[in-house]
Parts: sequence; structure tokens; C-alpha cells
Amino acid sequence: MLLTSCSVYSSAGRKQFEENAPNSIQAFSLQSCRDLSAAETWFKEEFPKSSHELVEMHPDYEVWRDNIKNGEIKITVFSKTDASNPTSTTESCTYKFESKKTWLIYKKSFLSELSRSLINLD
Repeated sequence: MLLTSCSVYSSAGRKQFEENAPNSIQAFSLQSCRDLSAAETWFKEEFPKSSHELVEMHPDYEVWRDNIKNGEIKITVFSKTDASNPTSTTESCTYKFESKKTWLIYKKSFLSELSRSLINLD
């Protein structure tokens, strides 16, 4: 992640922002989300691309990693809208991390937040 800045003036507010900025910078970006058809879901589950690596498997979701040509990391999350219903649709969301280094730094917190937001609490 490359961040550059130029400061013409100094103020208490500016100093506070600069101190807190590393904690509030988003390490990844959501690229897309869409519902998959039953056939597409089956195909992706049975025949994942050879470049994809399973990161985490849970009854409610799966997390897959793929390296993109320019060094970025693509994370795809497949989650069922209702894990208890075998005919429910599957949602696919894709996230992008700037680099493998960024992914490794934020992997644990990303997976933890994902788990909190996707696990069915019934």
C-alpha cells in the first residue's frame, strides 16, 4: 500500500488524523457480489481453478484465494443465503488486497470479521 502526503500546515486535527490513519485505512476493497445459479455453484465447488487455494471452509461459507498477475490477491467468499436449506442460493463476493504482504497482515482480522458477519446465529 503506497500512501503519500504533503502537509502545508500543522494543526491538532491534522496531527490526530495522522496518528489514527493507520488504524482506519481499509486494507482491501469489495469488487463485486452476485448470486450464483445452482449449476454455477456446483461447477465452482466441484472444479475450482487450479490457481485457487482454499483458505477457510465453514458450513456457512468458503473463502478462496487467487493471485492476480500484478501481485494483487483476490479473495472470493461463497456463502449460502440459508445454510440449513440445500436449495438456497449461493452468493459470491470478491475482495481485492493490494499484495500478498497486505493479505498476510490483514488475513486474520478479515477472516474474523467475515466469520462474525456471516455465521448464522440461529
